Amino acid sequence: MKFIRIAADDKALASVEFDGWQQAPVRTFPLSPTPLNGNPLIKKVSPFLEKSTDHGTVSSLDVAGAHNGSILAVRLSWASDKHDRMADLDQFVDGAAVMFPLAENASAFTMGAPGIPVNAWYWKANLDNVAFDVIAEGYGTSGRSRDHQRPIHCDARHDGKYWHVVFSRVQAGASERAIFEPGSPTRVAFAIWDGGNRERAGRKSFSGDFVPADIEA
Repeated sequence: MKFIRIAADDKALASVEFDGWQQAPVRTFPLSPTPLNGNPLIKKVSPFLEKSTDHGTVSSLDVAGAHNGSILAVRLSWASDKHDRMADLDQFVDGAAVMFPLAENASAFTMGAPGIPVNAWYWKANLDNVAFDVIAEGYGTSGRSRDHQRPIHCDARHDGKYWHVVFSRVQAGASERAIFEPGSPTRVAFAIWDGGNRERAGRKSFSGDFVPADIEA
């Protein structure tokens, strides 16, 4: 995919309603259920998750990317009739994540590995316009935080049939976070949680391993 350069201020580019998103090419990613059943690494973390077979109801995701030289933004759209926002003991919310590798050989399938981390931006529908900054080095190692110097902003809308979510963050980053340089490539992967299907943690749809993404100079 490609993050095109758009002449826009940060506030506009970070908005779902920004007209400039029409300029950005949209790539449709087929999604599949995260492979959990029979995975010994998953079983070690959670025997319940390892037995999961009914997750991954979201089968397709539309993605567009753009930057303005200051911030990088990713716009996700997917079908969701219920748009679950409420969380309770037996209820779960819709969610989305964008993941970047922090090492050349990092795998999105395993969310990294010891010494081979990944950096994800994670949004939940009940948290409105904020997102978690996640570092992981394999299943069950995700650490959520919020970097107040480099916050990840989210703008989310549901139109009755689809979720539309824009993640954005300054392109510069700390050494332990993804850094985005115009003219240089990155790689990216995606995940979607259907709260109405009781999806959480590893129970989700995902796009597979990282794919190349160009950041227009």
